[in-house]
Amino acid sequence: MELIDVHLHIGHVFEWTENAVKLWMDTGDYRKKIFDKNGYLIIEEYVKVIKDEGVTAGILLPEYSPLTAGVLPVEEAIEFSSKFPEFIPFGAINPNVHIFPLKECKRQIELGVKGLKLHPVHGLYFVNDKSLYAVYEYCKENKIPVMMHAGSSVFPGTKLKYADPYTFDEVASDFPNLTIILCHAGRGFWYNIAEFLIRRHKNVYIDISGLPPKNLLKYYPNLDRFSDKFLFGTDFPGVPGIKKNVKDINSLPISEKAKENIFFRNAKRILNFWN
Repeated sequence: MELIDVHLHIGHVFEWTENAVKLWMDTGDYRKKIFDKNGYLIIEEYVKVIKDEGVTAGILLPEYSPLTAGVLPVEEAIEFSSKFPEFIPFGAINPNVHIFPLKECKRQIELGVKGLKLHPVHGLYFVNDKSLYAVYEYCKENKIPVMMHAGSSVFPGTKLKYADPYTFDEVASDFPNLTIILCHAGRGFWYNIAEFLIRRHKNVYIDISGLPPKNLLKYYPNLDRFSDKFLFGTDFPGVPGIKKNVKDINSLPISEKAKENIFFRNAKRILNFWN
């Protein structure tokens, strides 16, 4: 079976904040397998580890959140993808770091990224900040998908107000033809609103990374019915185990079609990178 993980983090250990490493990366057992003794990511080992876990393709995510998570340059995702093209590089924009967001967006697209990831809770901004609207318009016109961190975070310095679900709803309403993926959608306190958003907006989807798969039906009671709206993601390397997540999803009382939708069919259809 194909398995597309749409939420893979890249970067060297020392590019993450100490809190990010302690509270997130070390929740799994992968750190010692994919970094050398100096904390440098070994791309070939990274790929070997996730492929041994069953992953066949995925999305590589950089980040620019210097005050909370770290700075993981987009160039590293592009270098990774140049060696293993089944892993697609995304860009990242933070209006508190990039004074001219649209200019930076275009720069990253020209470098080779195929989508964007926004980290409002880590970057300390709202996704409906009007400085980002030109970016959304550009992405809409060029069919560039946008992922958004849409839930809580345990990193010190993050602020939950930037995960306000109504800000995501506003962007989805203002850009109905922009593909939006809500990462960790509703994690912590608004799963029901996240499910409502994917039902309300034809352009909005959920990436289940960072969520215990065994609880998915508790969070999203209509998962089976709306399985065409969910994508598999893990938040690797900060995850207890990719195989375990797959096993837990397979144990859920949902249809085989729903499982295939989550594991790979939706990613191929919505993102159109692997067809």
